Amino acid sequence: MTTVTATGQTVVAVDHVTAAAALGLSPSRLRHHVRLGDITPHFSGSKPLYLVTDLERFIEQLPTHPEHLPSA
Repeated sequence: MTTVTATGQTVVAVDHVTAAAALGLSPSRLRHHVRLGDITPHFSGSKPLYLVTDLERFIEQLPTHPEHLPSA
C-alpha cells in the first residue's frame, strides 16, 4: 500500500525521521529495530529510506499485548 499526501503525491518511501514519527517511535528506537533486523532500510547513497509497506508490515508483526504484562 502506498500513501497519498494532501497534495496528491504518492509516497512509497520515507526518510529515517519521518519513518520513526510515522511509527510513533524515536529515531534512536527505530535504529534499534534496524540493528535487530526487525526492519530493513534501503539506501540512496548514505541516506536510509523506508518503504511504507515495510513500516506497515513492521507494525502488524508487533505483539498485540505488552510483553511485561500477563495476558488476560
